[in-house]
Amino acid sequence: MATENLLELFERIRNNDYQAFEQVFESQWRELYRYAYKVLRHAADAEDLTQELFCDLWANRTQLRVHSNAPGYLVGALRKKILTRFRDATIRSRHLQAVGAAQPHSTETTFARLVGHDTLAAIQARAQGLPPKEKEVFLLGMLGDFSVKEIAEKFATSEQTVRNQLNSALHKMSPFLTKLLS
Repeated sequence: MATENLLELFERIRNNDYQAFEQVFESQWRELYRYAYKVLRHAADAEDLTQELFCDLWANRTQLRVHSNAPGYLVGALRKKILTRFRDATIRSRHLQAVGAAQPHSTETTFARLVGHDTLAAIQARAQGLPPKEKEVFLLGMLGDFSVKEIAEKFATSEQTVRNQLNSALHKMSPFLTKLLS
């Protein structure tokens, strides 16, 4: 889509034209998703961030001010979301490492030890609906005694990949877990 047409659509979006928003989404989503996937190498995260970008675009449409290079604006906004995701993951990882280092190994309590047998069985049954790798990571990380590092070594993958899979699994399981544990 030509930049001029995209700029015109942005102006229409700013004026609450949902059809213009749909046109931008349809014409730009695939390229933006490819960019996010190329950087993140994780389909679910790439999809989430791309969708989040478009949600933010619509939610903040009245402040939308793009006068040139509309595709560059979208890529830049997506890049910022990706960098924020990396920063947040790094901070979370540092905090988890600090908390883990502060506690003696003997006081480590796994999720499996905190819940009853019936609850554990229900969680395991629900986890069967997860994609295969996410299921394995979830079961080892949340219900087993495996650390992120141990899981990464077991599957010969990076710790960040394990964290991403675990976060994705937790995101999918959280409504169920919230209902079950409340």
